[in-house]
Amino acid sequence: MPDSPRRFPGNARDMLHKSLRTSISSTQERFVRMPSLTVIPPKEAGRTERARHSCERGHPSNMTPVSAAVWLLFLVVLVSSIGVKWRIPQPALLVLAGFFLSFSSPFHDFHLDSRTFFALFIPPLLFADAWLIPKRELRKNFYSVILLGFGLVFATVAATGFFVHWMIPAIPLASAFVLGAVLSPTDTVALNALISRISLPQRLVYVLAGESLINDASGLVSFKFALGAVLQGHFTWPGAIRDLFWVTAGGLLAGFVIAYNIHWFRQLLSHRGMENPTVQTSLSLVTPYFAYMAANSFGASGILSVVAAGLYAGISDVRDLSGSLRLHAASVWNMLTFVLEGFVFLLLGLQLRRVFSAISPIPVFHLVTYSLLVTAMIILVRILWVFPFSRISWMLNRIHARNLPPPSWKSVFLAGWIGVRGAVTLAAALAIPLEVHGKPFPGRDLIIFLSGSVILLSMSTVILTLEPLARWLNIKDPGESAEEEQMARLEANQKALAFLSARAADETLSEQQRDLLNRIASEYILRIRELEERKEGSDNVRKSLEEEISFRIQALQEEKRVLHRLREEHRIDDQTLRRILRDLDLVEEGIRSYHPR
Repeated sequence: MPDSPRRFPGNARDMLHKSLRTSISSTQERFVRMPSLTVIPPKEAGRTERARHSCERGHPSNMTPVSAAVWLLFLVVLVSSIGVKWRIPQPALLVLAGFFLSFSSPFHDFHLDSRTFFALFIPPLLFADAWLIPKRELRKNFYSVILLGFGLVFATVAATGFFVHWMIPAIPLASAFVLGAVLSPTDTVALNALISRISLPQRLVYVLAGESLINDASGLVSFKFALGAVLQGHFTWPGAIRDLFWVTAGGLLAGFVIAYNIHWFRQLLSHRGMENPTVQTSLSLVTPYFAYMAANSFGASGILSVVAAGLYAGISDVRDLSGSLRLHAASVWNMLTFVLEGFVFLLLGLQLRRVFSAISPIPVFHLVTYSLLVTAMIILVRILWVFPFSRISWMLNRIHARNLPPPSWKSVFLAGWIGVRGAVTLAAALAIPLEVHGKPFPGRDLIIFLSGSVILLSMSTVILTLEPLARWLNIKDPGESAEEEQMARLEANQKALAFLSARAADETLSEQQRDLLNRIASEYILRIRELEERKEGSDNVRKSLEEEISFRIQALQEEKRVLHRLREEHRIDDQTLRRILRDLDLVEEGIRSYHPR
């Protein structure tokens, strides 16, 4: 656990503050106002007109946006493949690759406006996470999520603000609160990418996932209030509470309304015989963008709107959509989230060189010291928060879930340790305006630098320590979700068999229909027997299941080889080959999912 930071000795601290004021002042004079609220260095004298306009548009000076996107996509695939091969966390590899790529001449001046970044990448990723999160677990741990998603955010803003102002008096208290708000939300994408590598208790994973969905919105609301205090010079609690209510309630309402209407429209198309998987999936892809734009148009939280839309869609899609639509949508969304997550971390790395170079006049020792202390501070605040409030939230959660066991201190400590910052933090930091009433925003460049440093340090801390820490604390998934899945499969198959038996007993059926029902029922009998044997969990049963998987897959592969031979002999055409292969692929996928290794 990090120790609490201590004061510097008087003389050294005074000299440090004097040096820092001079450095901050000189750094701020190096920047000029731009139309977008991001940091752009002054144009070098020798830069051509074409390169200057290209940089302002937000892509490399000697590359078109299309070619830049293609190269970045290729790099995402390449780096992700390396990460899978060597079991290295992909977020860290992508950020590192983006950072080194920013030193190359094609990407040296790469810039993406923070508002464009938010609108393009964040909505679909948050929507997908909200769609996937188990709604029952979210209800059972509702108070845990709320106390982390709102309470911890406000505590982080306050503690970080006072601490940074105490440590660096050159940064006014209002600006220090801006930094606290920027650092308050954890990153959903980075969190999911990092904790998915190890086996953690599902309850812990769901609480952390729910927190990261909510604290993006509460952190950005805090950022808005803190920024308003700097720009307007004052802060009023009644106005802040009123705005918080409007931003939260308006965002949630907008998301539910948008998701409800789009789902109604999709249902209408299905009932009219227009159940085209491509059209239906396209409508699901635009849902997060509509939710985000609708909430932003009247000043509510676009982030919360997207989360609300994802939660509603996650319930309604599973309930009302056909299996073919769900399979098609799942494949498209899996590919989209992979690409967007890769772009997020790669672009994050591309921005870091510019962020760090902007603060070069300040001594490196001071910068490293501040970065380490601020990172330690937010980790310490998180740990101190989760221990008392985990107990409080557990008592409140028992109102809805009386059998909910109390959290162990090991899980609570791990929840406090996992506080990854990411793309939302950097995007918010880059959105800080350059000037306030014609003067440079106080401490802007140092705030941006500290934000980038905390992102790297928090991500590195989790990457290097999470797995050994979980192993040392002996924290692992008890397998409750697997047991629950086994129970659900067995009960569903038993009910289906009972239905078939009842139908076969109908005297009005023909002999042929009764034979068909009995043949289907025999398949269910074998499946139920297999599920009951698997429930025993013996090594012999497990080995037998693995052998069955292998034999079934080998048989399917032989079918596919015959089909390809028939195609080469021109006995079937490509369309016939694709149609039969698609059916075999679905069978193979069903075998692999129904008999997990």
